[in-house]
Amino acid sequence: MKGKGLTLCLRGHYCQFLPNTVNHPLLTKILLMLCLLLCLIYAAIRWRFSHVVVNMPNLVACKAVTDKDNRDSSKLCCPTTKRLTLSRIDIDLAPTYLDLLRLHPDVCNGSWAPRECLTRQKIAVLIPYRDRELHLRLLLHRLHSILQHQLITYKIYVVEQFGNDPFNRGLLMNIGIREALLRDPDINCFIFHDVDLLPENSDNLYLCDEHLRHLSSGIDEFRYHVPFSNYAGGVTAFSKKNVIQINGFPNRYWGWGNEDDELCARSFAHGIMLSRPPPYVGQYHAVRHVKSSRGSGHYNSFLDFRGYHNDGLTALSNRSYHLVPKIGSLPSRQQQQLDKAGLVFPFSVNKCALSQLISELGVPVTALLDSTKSVRDVTVDQERDLNEAARCRS
Repeated sequence: MKGKGLTLCLRGHYCQFLPNTVNHPLLTKILLMLCLLLCLIYAAIRWRFSHVVVNMPNLVACKAVTDKDNRDSSKLCCPTTKRLTLSRIDIDLAPTYLDLLRLHPDVCNGSWAPRECLTRQKIAVLIPYRDRELHLRLLLHRLHSILQHQLITYKIYVVEQFGNDPFNRGLLMNIGIREALLRDPDINCFIFHDVDLLPENSDNLYLCDEHLRHLSSGIDEFRYHVPFSNYAGGVTAFSKKNVIQINGFPNRYWGWGNEDDELCARSFAHGIMLSRPPPYVGQYHAVRHVKSSRGSGHYNSFLDFRGYHNDGLTALSNRSYHLVPKIGSLPSRQQQQLDKAGLVFPFSVNKCALSQLISELGVPVTALLDSTKSVRDVTVDQERDLNEAARCRS
């Protein structure tokens, strides 16, 4: 009796009988499972890319944050289309803090606003920071240059973590959001900026849209491409409305990793898409340093992200963290540089910075002038500026 099987023929010339070791129902199930797997993979890819929008910055540039902007459109700022020529990044030539005061004389307490027009968005740039002073000076110089070129009203907040606990980027971001809004409730856009990423293209506008906008879409250490489609690490822009809606960042990630992934997951859960400029626009240079290891248990913790209503901005209070006051009459870094310079007062800075330094030093203007005259001559104009700054402070 001839057994069951399959007969294969090649163009009718040669036939081979194969015993049917696998029955037809099982083979059909295998094929159906493969088809289902392919469909799921295709759907997952489509879902991921359906949540990502790649658009040029000019589509965001002249768009109001809300539809209730009744100001005269002719007086509103639109970022210049002329590209800013940026100097080559040289770590050995990083500016000092006093250099930053001289190079950016119009910056007052980390803030700046254009005088000739009105801006639609008020930006707060939050930089989580610890033990990266060289990177910070490089970044501050680059940010002040680009943001002023783009005619953006902004204020930079450096959120520094003290102590020996593992670094908690998400918690620092939430503290920065809370403290910035306490100081200025009119802020309507946040830029979350890693300290080691230096922008290379002034066409990449530091503005918010209705999405979670990933600005660093082309980092050099990733060969100027995003490592995966829903990557939102490095530098992101997020409106105040959306930040509050998703309850900010998670607070539970101690050590490097996963807080930016959860930010993206929270956004998707609320129907907020991820937008980014093309990689050739969102170019950043990653300053090399020793990378921290990923925190233990972060992957398992990420699976619990749907409990974000209880882990974020709403979990913060005045008892959640402690703000360290300034130690001494002058911030230590500026004091050290002034000591090295023999108290040569930086007269080239703006009156706001001058008045702040006068107050921090806690000495009369006459005594300060006497100490600087022993080092170099003080012109009449410099003395006038110094006295005017003192009057502004008082």
